[in-house]
Amino acid sequence: MSKPVIYKEFSAARVDLSGSNLIEASAGTGKTYSIAILVLRLIVEKKLSIKEILMVTFTNAAVAELQDRVRLFIRLAYKASQGKEPIDDGNIASIVEQAIYQDTGKAVEQRLRDAILLLDEMAVQTIHSFCGQTLREFAFETDQVFGVEMLPSIDPVIENEVNKFWRTHITTLPVNLLSFIRKVDMKKKFYSIVKEHLGGKHYFAYNHAEQYQLNPGLIESWQREMQQLQEQDLRVYEEHILYVESNIETWKEPVSKNSYAKKSFLPVMDDVGAFYELAVVHWQKQSKYVWKLFPELMEMLNIKKEQEDQQELLRQKIARYLYCLAIQEIYAGVQQFMEINQSLSFDQQINSLHEAVMQGKSGLLEGLRNKYKAVFIDEFQDTDKVQYEIFHNLFQNHSILFYIGDPKQSIYGWRKADIFTYFSARNAVDHVYGMNQNFRSSRNMIEAMNQFFQPYEGFDTFYFEDSGDKIEYIPVESPDQDSKGTLNYGDQAVKAMPIIYDKTKESIQEKVAGLVLHLLTDPSFHIYVKGDRRAIKPSDIGILVRANAEGKDIKKYLSRYGIPSVTLQETRILQSDEAVELLYLLQAIVQPNQAAINRALLSSFTGFNIRQILQLPPEITLSYFTKYNDLWQQDGIYTAMMEFMKDFDTRRTLLMNTQVDGERVITNFIQLTELLHQEQTRKNLSMLDVIAWLQKGISGMETEGDEYIQRVESDEEAVNIVTVHKSKGLEYKIVIVPHLDFGKGMEREFVSLRDPVSGDYISIESKQLGELATSFEQQKIQEERRLIYVAITRAIYACYVFHNTKIAKAGENELAATSLGLFIQALEKLPEGLKQVQLGAEIPSVAGQMYRVEQRLPAKIPSVVAHFSLYQENWRKLSYTSLAAKNMHFQVAKQRPGLQDYEQFIFHTLRKGAKTGNLLHFLFENIRFDESKHWAEYIQQAIDHYAPNQREVYAPMLEQLLNEVLKATIEIDGLQFQLEQVPPGKRLMELEFDFPVPAFFPAALNQFSGEGIRVEARRFNISGNQGLEGIMNGKIDMFFQFRQKFYILDWKSNHLGYDTADYNREAIAKAMNDNNYHLQYLIYTVAVKKYLASRLDDFDYEQHFGGVIYCYVRGMRAGESNGVFTARPPLEQVINLERLIT
Repeated sequence: MSKPVIYKEFSAARVDLSGSNLIEASAGTGKTYSIAILVLRLIVEKKLSIKEILMVTFTNAAVAELQDRVRLFIRLAYKASQGKEPIDDGNIASIVEQAIYQDTGKAVEQRLRDAILLLDEMAVQTIHSFCGQTLREFAFETDQVFGVEMLPSIDPVIENEVNKFWRTHITTLPVNLLSFIRKVDMKKKFYSIVKEHLGGKHYFAYNHAEQYQLNPGLIESWQREMQQLQEQDLRVYEEHILYVESNIETWKEPVSKNSYAKKSFLPVMDDVGAFYELAVVHWQKQSKYVWKLFPELMEMLNIKKEQEDQQELLRQKIARYLYCLAIQEIYAGVQQFMEINQSLSFDQQINSLHEAVMQGKSGLLEGLRNKYKAVFIDEFQDTDKVQYEIFHNLFQNHSILFYIGDPKQSIYGWRKADIFTYFSARNAVDHVYGMNQNFRSSRNMIEAMNQFFQPYEGFDTFYFEDSGDKIEYIPVESPDQDSKGTLNYGDQAVKAMPIIYDKTKESIQEKVAGLVLHLLTDPSFHIYVKGDRRAIKPSDIGILVRANAEGKDIKKYLSRYGIPSVTLQETRILQSDEAVELLYLLQAIVQPNQAAINRALLSSFTGFNIRQILQLPPEITLSYFTKYNDLWQQDGIYTAMMEFMKDFDTRRTLLMNTQVDGERVITNFIQLTELLHQEQTRKNLSMLDVIAWLQKGISGMETEGDEYIQRVESDEEAVNIVTVHKSKGLEYKIVIVPHLDFGKGMEREFVSLRDPVSGDYISIESKQLGELATSFEQQKIQEERRLIYVAITRAIYACYVFHNTKIAKAGENELAATSLGLFIQALEKLPEGLKQVQLGAEIPSVAGQMYRVEQRLPAKIPSVVAHFSLYQENWRKLSYTSLAAKNMHFQVAKQRPGLQDYEQFIFHTLRKGAKTGNLLHFLFENIRFDESKHWAEYIQQAIDHYAPNQREVYAPMLEQLLNEVLKATIEIDGLQFQLEQVPPGKRLMELEFDFPVPAFFPAALNQFSGEGIRVEARRFNISGNQGLEGIMNGKIDMFFQFRQKFYILDWKSNHLGYDTADYNREAIAKAMNDNNYHLQYLIYTVAVKKYLASRLDDFDYEQHFGGVIYCYVRGMRAGESNGVFTARPPLEQVINLERLIT
């Protein structure tokens, strides 16, 4: 049993800055303000540098807010220290004044000035960025591989491994066994279970010590069990049919006398099979009259159910084993991928740092303790056990430590936020403080809130019963001088917490829209503050829902009344209805037949119904879609879609239609179009490729990035619709919460919970809960109560709560059947005169009313730009990159163990990608090839810029790389030499060229392919017949002269494999073709020929041009020609290309 918690009164301006502390900050009590004040005090009182203070929070938005507040307070304090003008914040002024009194004005001013200069080095981080930075900074102490890459998500890796497992182990099962166990979305279940397990919610059936193996003997044993059960089931079925056949005649008379049976059973009395199937259906429904008519048959069906249960138990047993095998195999595959690619996921970052901390790595512990003298962990209620152990073991008893959070707002159990970790910290710290003065809500709202959450003394608000550690509701207080004002109706303040009763979800959602309309249109409603009154605006209202689908439904009801609303959510744009409608539209454009066109037009984009579509002239619609096809090919998908919007007046149609959410549809349409345009441009996709990509996205393709999240549809005055989880940190003048009756009906096949014995989070089939069922139900109710707390505490003036009485009646005790119902039950017992909460509130009818219909259309509807044509519409800046077809060939090489130091570096440690290319270019552009004494200086500069924190590994290896490359043998046109022989005065680095290009067809470039040489130009439209003109631009890595001849050289850091054999002559030739580099050097040769002809009076191509050299630096070795490609294009070929493009 834990000791009772004694909360000390908290004041940011006066609290002692020492030891370990936990601040329990209720909603709206100014947590961010207090942290910023404490940071300021550490600087001026404890004389800490801003760099010595670590602040960790859990979202990027919270990081930005905390950074802004700290910056502001330090600048205000600096202004106060100068004494030139007063500042408004009394706490900041008092802190500075007291510091000056204890020290000197100049010293305090200097400390604050130093803090301002170091603001950009302030350590405000998310937990992931803190762990990532620490691992990089202390790579040696934490046993990290140098150059490790951070993956924001390993979901695509898991998905790939699940697909591999599915192909290898599931699709190869015997057909009868696969049919027996196969369920809808079975592959998704594998993905979900593995993802949960790898994310820290361990699958309960998985045993780390067991080696799972799918051998023939095991499969045969499953088949035997399955066959025995199926044969037994067939025998029972045949017995039942015989029983029905022998009794059906005697049943006809009682059936004809029963009104229910006469209607349902009498028509099938001559068909034994149909009668039996109907009997099974009514047995499942537990129809009472059927039990009276056929009691023996019903008892026989009970026995049949027991046998079916045996089959289901076998299915579950097989599925559990396959799940465990999947975890074992997929975990190994993911680990292998991460090791090969030198990558870490966000979870692995945290676990790696946790492991190093728990092992007591002295260099790491001492380094961090010396670096950070004070530490703040914000939103601490969302911390899990691993994260807490990192900070506890690092800083407890070593640094000034503040945990700040509110256990009442711990609502992220699904991502392992652990309330019991919070309790552990609360019991371990030196001091526990409470923040209970609410600066967010009005006095009326605070009083109603206090009564709702604590209707009587001893009320168990958060359902911890007799637990030693628990969350208690401590009533919050309003500031002495409450300046918030009230929400009034006429001259009277309205009740701050009306609770409205209704019976169905749909009716509640309709009433929510009606309530919003009532608040916005009834002139008696207004916000009254210090003598000023103003009407309620749409943006004053926040509707909090439990799921995005509920928000979508409510948005439709709001649209019917013409009420503008926006959804604040993270819905994937590719999973929207508009994505499917756009797919149909694109398919009709690519293949414009009448059936496809009609399907495309029957969408929200046009507003047409079937009758209207059938009345459209077919020849006109066909001409439209043919036009879109041409525009897509010539100018891209964006132009075609904007033309479609103009032709069908999509904006006006949608914005005038109150039956659909027009702004949402328009926003999604434009975002999808921009996304497809981006993919088409980046990857040079054909029209069919674009459609295929969209189909994959709709089917659930993994995507990462903000561009795949639905945009907010409007920034105008609008009602906000947001989930309770996303509402944390937000506030609204008026909050409406329609669905807080969670009930007991949210059953799922798989659930997750905290094991009360081990403290670990587990995922488990709900049917397997057993003794854990009580813990699961308790944890579920506890989190529901906290969700109710978060929802209600978002309100400033009023919170309208809807109670679904139908859900409440699902239990024996009607009100107590839901988490919300228990609160209402307690409130109903209060004397009427003492109730701050208005139970059973009514909403006036709003039938026939609308919210300012004339404002549905924006003042100015953006229009599509009118058609015009450019004189040179195909003119553009050209380059090798823009002309070359995309490389679709990928080389996959196996790693080779036991490599020597340089081989390990060049093939593994030296990362793939642009950064390495830039690093090498920097070195080759700046060093003298023939003098190594100054190389170290440039190597260090390159490392500092492109590979910081890797000096020990990179420095000696890069020096060897330079030696290997510059001493390698170049063989070209009968000449052999080394690059170290080329003097500095005979080479030009990054030689840039531009020359005009007349109109030509890119497809004509393909003619320059030859034996062993492939030249492939990009297709700029589906037919490949678009002409181009413009200016040709390029940069030659190195242009040099050696023995009276001029050469083109290009450095390549391409990773072709893990052995020098992967860079031999054949491999290099393949890489040149795969990457379309022949086109590159041909263009460069034309440019150099033109350049030399302008500079040399006697220029002769055969005499003066030596050729082109491509150096694949990873494969080059001193004294060898490995890794080097050389060529000297025939003069005739160069002249033909020159004629084409100049």
